[in-house]
Amino acid sequence: MRHWFWILLIALGLQAQEARIQILGTTDVHGHVLAQDTFSLQPANQGWAKITTLIRRQKAQNPSTILVDCGDTLQGEPLNYVRNVLRKDLPEPSVAIMNALGYSAMAVGNHDFDFGLDVLREAGKQAQFPFLSANTVDAKGQPAFATHVLMTVAGVRVALVGFTTPGTSWMVEPGHRPGLTFQDIVTTARDLVSRLREKEKADLVIALLHSGLGAVDGRDGDENAALRLADQVPGLDAIFTGHTHQAIQAEHKGIPILQAQCFGRALALLDLDLRQEKGRWRVVAHSARLLKPDDQTASDPEVLSLTAELRVATDRYLDTAATNLLVDLDSRWARMEDTPLMQLIHQVQRQATGAQLSAAASPGPKLFIPKGPTSVRQFYALATYENQLAKIRVTGEQLKRYLEHSARHYTRSWEPELYSRDIPIYNFDLVDGVGYALDLGQPAGNRVRNLSYLGKPVKPEQTFSMAISTYRLRGGGGYMEAIGFKSMPELITPASQRNLLLDFVLSRPTLSPATVNSWRTIPYLDRERVMNLAR
Repeated sequence: MRHWFWILLIALGLQAQEARIQILGTTDVHGHVLAQDTFSLQPANQGWAKITTLIRRQKAQNPSTILVDCGDTLQGEPLNYVRNVLRKDLPEPSVAIMNALGYSAMAVGNHDFDFGLDVLREAGKQAQFPFLSANTVDAKGQPAFATHVLMTVAGVRVALVGFTTPGTSWMVEPGHRPGLTFQDIVTTARDLVSRLREKEKADLVIALLHSGLGAVDGRDGDENAALRLADQVPGLDAIFTGHTHQAIQAEHKGIPILQAQCFGRALALLDLDLRQEKGRWRVVAHSARLLKPDDQTASDPEVLSLTAELRVATDRYLDTAATNLLVDLDSRWARMEDTPLMQLIHQVQRQATGAQLSAAASPGPKLFIPKGPTSVRQFYALATYENQLAKIRVTGEQLKRYLEHSARHYTRSWEPELYSRDIPIYNFDLVDGVGYALDLGQPAGNRVRNLSYLGKPVKPEQTFSMAISTYRLRGGGGYMEAIGFKSMPELITPASQRNLLLDFVLSRPTLSPATVNSWRTIPYLDRERVMNLAR
């Protein structure tokens, strides 16, 4: 009898020395709730309603589960605008959902500042979990947010540490982040991770980054730093990333790196097998994968209930009648010719700023507003972010360099892929108010031809006022660096680019933006090729 007693004790002891912890991660949900595209109303396998179903399913399989988010959660959808500007009396929708699911932490993203620091702080008060950002400090050099959170799961002491991309310093308006500085992620992590291991006796240290992969040999202050973090900071067990909207499943030096796809299109899952040795736990194996909702994934009823009132208010706002369009607005051709859609955007920017010229990117390769009656919903899709407009002054030489920088978006005219994968469409600007051609038979940097203003060649020493988005002004797309712009803007509009567009549209019973055919490519690109690339 005593023999079996000791066997039982040994067996129980062995079981107590092993644990499996499941970590589930979301990121860049940007307020997407329903399983549909908000603007086209077409079904889509995305959003909190579907991803919550996957989360609940996984939690049921392992009660030792930690839920984390890597930021850009409070901004993106019209739902967020309506709540944060028009209906502050209602709960922040994503925070309410995350509270219901039992999230443990969220890393603060750059877009979480878009409605201002007060809105971000208020959302943090609603949250039953901490907002983390160890590398964000206030004017006194003190942490502006919690740096980490410690918890015990399955007997294992777990530390979650959060970081925000240093790119926030140029992506976000200074008034929305007063007194805050965003330090290098890797430099901050070195001391913090070491302290968590040695002084706080953390068995597991998991980094939550609102920052993409980047490069192993990156530099201090890089916007994306996950690989450099894995390479240079010992003591980390896993890294969950965000910011770049990609689906990532990677590994560096044995450290798993996961990023769930944006908008709730995927859930990152990491299983960690641990063994206790000499009183401390260590990871002996890990398994990572991305789970994606599909057509059979049901929408979670609690998510629908928590957001019902806000969704009704948002639909009421989006379904407001706008104007009667007399022409189609089609974004598919914006990279090959002047279009009514881009003329509308340029007209709004020039009128709002009083600038001679306007520089703007196409809102996407597939947006289409048919002629006839329209609603706010359709025009909201043209400017979903909270950027404002700025007026800057550039020389003729800087203007040419601006256009050359933009023209890098194309490959050579004879190559199979027309557009460079390194330069996304949102970083390809068209300039209105001048005439020019882009010779795609020439290498990048030598493509602008026949640059003219009011029918006369532009001289290098001429100066022009030009309307741009504050995203460009703060460094987005590298345009300011490319043209060597270091001056202050002549003005920044109080209203967002989107609200200026909506004011313009709503004030006109009919709308018929006309093309001026001020630019073209050499050779002229055929429509069928562009159509195939837009699919």
